[in-house]
Amino acid sequence: MTEHAVTARPRAELARPGMADEALYWLRDILGTVAPRDPRTRRLGPRRYRLEILAEVCDRDTFLLVTSWLGSEAVPAVKSKQAYADDLRLWAEVARELGGHERFFVGAITPGIIETWTKVQKAQGKAPRTINRRLSVLTALTEYAAWKRKEVIASPVTKHDRPKVDPRDETTATPILEVPEFQAVVDAAATPREAFVPVLIYTLAGRVSECCTAGLHNLKQAGGERQLDLRRKGDKGRVWTLPSRLCDLADVAAAGRTSGPLLLDDNDQPMDRHAVDRLLNRLGRLAGVLPDRDLTPHVLRASKLTHMHDAGTPVEEIQDYADHAAIETTLRYIRRRDSGALKAKHAAAAVAVYDHLVDRFVQREGHR
Repeated sequence: MTEHAVTARPRAELARPGMADEALYWLRDILGTVAPRDPRTRRLGPRRYRLEILAEVCDRDTFLLVTSWLGSEAVPAVKSKQAYADDLRLWAEVARELGGHERFFVGAITPGIIETWTKVQKAQGKAPRTINRRLSVLTALTEYAAWKRKEVIASPVTKHDRPKVDPRDETTATPILEVPEFQAVVDAAATPREAFVPVLIYTLAGRVSECCTAGLHNLKQAGGERQLDLRRKGDKGRVWTLPSRLCDLADVAAAGRTSGPLLLDDNDQPMDRHAVDRLLNRLGRLAGVLPDRDLTPHVLRASKLTHMHDAGTPVEEIQDYADHAAIETTLRYIRRRDSGALKAKHAAAAVAVYDHLVDRFVQREGHR
């Protein structure tokens, strides 16, 4: 890391200042690594710690503020912390290109820069949801800075900068596998360990990070049933009673192991989210599903929740199963299925109004 990153102290009054370094390296590991893309050549560079990159692009005070923010419960989910770190790196580039600032700081992005940036994003065809998400990072950081510094700091982002998001727009929606397609994915697996990955994620409608961090010690016997003690988003503990068939597959995949990660590849290496992505992409290609998209863990999660809805499961039960805090999040998975079915139903019902009136035209065309 850079000098100001290593020597940073979140609290000047700490009796053991070395603990500040421990906290910093904890956050470094949480944020993980990324391969930054060269803005000119668009080529990916070597993987680096996100925290090291932030230390380079932010001034010292802002870096301390960012580490405090990303390490706090203001951003509870690990994936959100990582996404926010990536977005801040983007804003540092914007501040340098449009504002001439060598280092990013709160206030480097002005309303004028926001106006120019949003126009460029629209001209490049970026999705409104993507633009809004990146603007939201600036707003959230500004609000945290105002709270932390006990100052009035206005966000450079206003409601007039945010493009309108159509809640029914499906152009960026996660694709769904139909049941036969999911079955084809499982059938494409060559080993028990390969099959266990999509089956586990689909069964639990699980997030990939949750499944990758689970260990065999989380599989427990209770009252004649096998249960999985899973840590979900926000470090919430959830206990799942597993179907016996899934347990059978887990036992075969474990091959006699009683400890270690729940997910291992066929080379006995622990699987992280990148390894799971690579496996699912390969299985998706072998199964011939989603020809224009990659098969991801999120696709399996969305597919399971949608299949539950198709089977008539109440939305509140689906929300609880998915562990969504807001039901609006759950509806994003299933509403488009309802929308398509309802549109087809209402369009078909319209035929009864004019069916007998167009018979003569349809029959005439049919006899030509």
